Amino acid sequence: MPPPATETAPQATQPPASEALEAPAPAADPPGRKNGPVEWVRTLQLLQDRIAMGSVAAHESQSVLIARIEGDLLNAAPEVWTDRHNVQAAIVFALSGGGPAILRRLTKKDAPDTPETTLARGALAYIDGKEADANRLLKDVDTATLPLTLAGSIALTQAALAVNENPVRAIDLLDRVRLLLPGTLVEEGALRREIFVLGQGGDLKKFEVLAIQYLRRFQHSIYAGNFRQRFAYQLTQLDFGRDERRFAAFTRIMNELAPESRRDLYLLIARTAIQEGKTNSALMASDKALTLCAPGSLEATQGQLYRAAAEIVTLSTFQTALRKLKAVDRTKLPARDVQLLDAALSMAEQIGRGLARDPAPPDAEASKRAQAVAADEPGNLIPKVEAMIGQVDQLLRRSNP
Repeated sequence: MPPPATETAPQATQPPASEALEAPAPAADPPGRKNGPVEWVRTLQLLQDRIAMGSVAAHESQSVLIARIEGDLLNAAPEVWTDRHNVQAAIVFALSGGGPAILRRLTKKDAPDTPETTLARGALAYIDGKEADANRLLKDVDTATLPLTLAGSIALTQAALAVNENPVRAIDLLDRVRLLLPGTLVEEGALRREIFVLGQGGDLKKFEVLAIQYLRRFQHSIYAGNFRQRFAYQLTQLDFGRDERRFAAFTRIMNELAPESRRDLYLLIARTAIQEGKTNSALMASDKALTLCAPGSLEATQGQLYRAAAEIVTLSTFQTALRKLKAVDRTKLPARDVQLLDAALSMAEQIGRGLARDPAPPDAEASKRAQAVAADEPGNLIPKVEAMIGQVDQLLRRSNP
């Protein structure tokens, strides 16, 4: 399980005291063994920590270094593996993106039955997707007895195995990883994963605290782009547009970003909210984005598109939204937004046809009554629009390649 990414210039921000864990500290890492697995893997970790800081060069050279280390590990003399520290380093390597080859070698049938061999078998099962075997072998491992880097790798794996069945335990494990290895790629990955677990579980306060921590410390991580994509989806699932408390938390999180980054994330959230049918959230996010967009810019065009696409399903704004959609300059849009525009126009056509089919009142008196009802209760026609939203959702989802 390759460790997740971290930030550019991580500040030395420590987790709040309330998050501190009372578990015993793991054993210290062994001193480096020159020209051996421990030193090789430590070199990889240092490179990965630079990736967490946002180094593109480190990211581009990672695969070369991993291939070189894998070759050295596979070619190491048999006596190298009599030192348990070298076996521990090989496990960390495999769980840090190095792959299973060395673990297959170390867990052959004639391998000695040691605690390290059990860890290697569990790590190999996890990498191979055999979660039941991995859970059986790793679930009860006490990481407090392991060197720091191995403890972090194993706890991160335990959290991944626990997250579906026992998210509370997964959160505890991810908390521990963050405290064990601050400022590393492993910490960045633990923080990123914990944010999404918290978002699904509804712990809004801790979700906000950790999201702000990530955006402060790891916003330049090589993996931050992927984080923002998933984060936008997570925020739409919280449906912040329907809850004042959630919207306040959402605003505090977004205010951690520089204006340009904030604008881009607002646009991403608005688009994601449209695709998820969260109309209020889409409207709020697009409005926030538009205040940060230069007039006539691509971003302004996108914001106008997303707002109009969200307005089209509300009767009171239908006609205005339709005019806005028709006025969008599609030549400015990327292909995926052209598809969304076409889907929104198709939706508007379906809604328009549905409204046009509404039968005319049979006489003048009925007509007056109908007009009075429409004036006093415009929401009476909304169910006709909502009846089409299922079809519309499918159109919009297909617009997201």
